Amino acid sequence: MTADTDLDDLLARLPQKSTRELFAEMEAARRADAARIPQRTIIPEPDVPPLWPHPGSGIVRFACILGCGWAHEEDMYADDVDPISVPLSAGPEEISRVFSERAEQRAHQFRQRVEAAILAHFDDAHEGQEPPEREVW
Repeated sequence: MTADTDLDDLLARLPQKSTRELFAEMEAARRADAARIPQRTIIPEPDVPPLWPHPGSGIVRFACILGCGWAHEEDMYADDVDPISVPLSAGPEEISRVFSERAEQRAHQFRQRVEAAILAHFDDAHEGQEPPEREVW
Protein backbone atom coordinates (compact mmCIF):
# COMPACT_ATOMS: atom_id res chain seq x y z
CA MET A 1 0.00 0.00 0.00
CA THR A 2 1.28 3.45 -0.87
CA ALA A 3 1.01 6.66 1.13
CA ASP A 4 -1.86 7.74 -1.16
CA THR A 5 -4.72 5.47 -0.06
CA ASP A 6 -7.19 7.31 -2.32
CA LEU A 7 -5.12 6.29 -5.33
CA ASP A 8 -4.92 2.70 -4.11
CA ASP A 9 -8.70 2.62 -3.72
CA LEU A 10 -9.21 4.07 -7.20
CA LEU A 11 -6.81 1.58 -8.78
CA ALA A 12 -8.56 -1.29 -7.02
CA ARG A 13 -11.90 -0.24 -8.57
CA LEU A 14 -10.55 -0.11 -12.13
CA PRO A 15 -11.43 -3.13 -14.27
CA GLN A 16 -8.53 -5.51 -14.70
CA LYS A 17 -7.84 -6.92 -18.15
CA SER A 18 -7.35 -10.62 -18.58
CA THR A 19 -4.14 -12.04 -19.95
CA ARG A 20 -6.00 -12.90 -23.16
CA GLU A 21 -7.18 -9.27 -23.55
CA LEU A 22 -3.67 -7.92 -22.90
CA PHE A 23 -2.19 -10.33 -25.45
CA ALA A 24 -4.84 -9.35 -28.02
CA GLU A 25 -3.98 -5.67 -27.54
CA MET A 26 -0.26 -6.35 -27.97
CA GLU A 27 -0.89 -8.47 -31.05
CA ALA A 28 -3.12 -5.78 -32.60
CA ALA A 29 -0.44 -3.15 -31.95
CA ARG A 30 2.22 -5.40 -33.50
CA ARG A 31 0.09 -5.95 -36.63
CA ALA A 32 -0.66 -2.22 -36.93
CA ASP A 33 3.05 -1.43 -36.65
CA ALA A 34 3.94 -3.99 -39.32
CA ALA A 35 1.28 -2.59 -41.69
CA ARG A 36 2.39 1.03 -41.28
CA ILE A 37 3.78 2.59 -44.45
CA PRO A 38 7.14 4.35 -44.04
CA GLN A 39 7.26 8.09 -44.76
CA ARG A 40 10.03 10.17 -46.31
CA THR A 41 11.29 13.45 -44.87
CA ILE A 42 14.05 16.00 -45.41
CA ILE A 43 14.33 16.53 -41.65
CA PRO A 44 17.60 15.02 -40.40
CA GLU A 45 17.93 13.07 -37.17
CA PRO A 46 17.87 15.56 -34.29
CA ASP A 47 20.54 16.12 -31.68
CA VAL A 48 18.74 15.20 -28.48
CA PRO A 49 18.98 17.89 -25.80
CA PRO A 50 20.37 17.26 -22.33
CA LEU A 51 17.92 16.64 -19.52
CA TRP A 52 16.56 19.36 -17.29
CA PRO A 53 17.93 21.28 -15.32
CA HIS A 54 20.82 21.64 -17.80
CA PRO A 55 20.76 25.13 -19.40
CA GLY A 56 20.45 23.62 -22.91
CA SER A 57 17.60 21.28 -22.05
CA GLY A 58 14.60 21.47 -24.35
CA ILE A 59 16.58 22.79 -27.33
CA VAL A 60 16.45 20.25 -30.18
CA ARG A 61 19.00 20.84 -32.96
CA PHE A 62 18.68 19.71 -36.56
CA ALA A 63 22.15 19.98 -38.09
CA CYS A 64 22.72 20.27 -41.83
CA ILE A 65 23.18 16.77 -43.23
CA LEU A 66 26.05 18.03 -45.42
CA GLY A 67 28.12 18.97 -42.36
CA CYS A 68 28.52 22.69 -43.10
CA GLY A 69 28.00 23.65 -39.44
CA TRP A 70 24.51 25.14 -39.79
CA ALA A 71 21.73 23.91 -37.51
CA HIS A 72 18.11 24.79 -36.91
CA GLU A 73 17.08 24.89 -33.24
CA GLU A 74 13.61 24.35 -31.77
CA ASP A 75 12.79 25.19 -28.16
CA MET A 76 10.43 22.38 -27.16
CA TYR A 77 9.52 24.06 -23.87
CA ALA A 78 8.21 27.16 -25.67
CA ASP A 79 6.50 25.15 -28.40
CA ASP A 80 3.09 24.77 -26.77
CA VAL A 81 2.05 27.69 -24.62
CA ASP A 82 -1.65 27.88 -25.55
CA PRO A 83 -4.03 26.52 -22.91
CA ILE A 84 -6.04 23.38 -23.56
CA SER A 85 -9.76 23.65 -23.01
CA VAL A 86 -11.61 20.48 -22.05
CA PRO A 87 -15.25 20.56 -20.88
CA LEU A 88 -15.74 19.40 -17.29
CA SER A 89 -18.37 16.95 -18.53
CA ALA A 90 -15.95 15.34 -21.02
CA GLY A 91 -15.44 11.62 -20.75
CA PRO A 92 -12.20 9.73 -21.44
CA GLU A 93 -12.92 9.47 -25.19
CA GLU A 94 -13.52 13.22 -25.51
CA ILE A 95 -10.39 14.06 -23.51
CA SER A 96 -8.36 11.65 -25.63
CA ARG A 97 -9.74 13.22 -28.81
CA VAL A 98 -8.89 16.76 -27.65
CA PHE A 99 -5.32 15.82 -26.75
CA SER A 100 -4.83 13.77 -29.93
CA GLU A 101 -6.02 16.60 -32.15
CA ARG A 102 -3.74 19.02 -30.31
CA ALA A 103 -0.75 16.70 -30.71
CA GLU A 104 -1.41 16.23 -34.44
CA GLN A 105 -1.74 19.98 -34.93
CA ARG A 106 1.52 20.66 -33.05
CA ALA A 107 3.36 17.95 -34.98
CA HIS A 108 2.17 19.39 -38.30
CA GLN A 109 3.27 22.92 -37.34
CA PHE A 110 6.61 21.61 -36.07
CA ARG A 111 7.31 19.74 -39.32
CA GLN A 112 6.41 22.81 -41.37
CA ARG A 113 8.77 25.06 -39.36
CA VAL A 114 11.71 22.66 -39.52
CA GLU A 115 11.22 21.81 -43.21
CA ALA A 116 10.94 25.52 -44.10
CA ALA A 117 14.18 26.28 -42.22
CA ILE A 118 16.01 23.42 -43.95
CA LEU A 119 14.76 24.44 -47.40
CA ALA A 120 15.74 28.08 -46.76
CA HIS A 121 19.20 26.94 -45.64
CA PHE A 122 19.70 24.85 -48.76
CA ASP A 123 18.58 27.78 -50.94
CA ASP A 124 21.10 30.07 -49.24
CA ALA A 125 24.10 27.84 -48.55
CA HIS A 126 23.77 24.92 -50.98
CA GLU A 127 22.19 26.57 -54.02
CA GLY A 128 20.92 24.10 -56.61
CA GLN A 129 21.15 21.12 -54.28
CA GLU A 130 18.08 19.45 -52.82
CA PRO A 131 18.10 18.33 -49.19
CA PRO A 132 18.46 14.54 -48.99
CA GLU A 133 15.46 12.53 -47.85
CA ARG A 134 15.42 9.76 -45.30
CA GLU A 135 12.86 7.12 -44.49
CA VAL A 136 11.03 7.35 -41.19
CA TRP A 137 8.45 5.08 -39.62
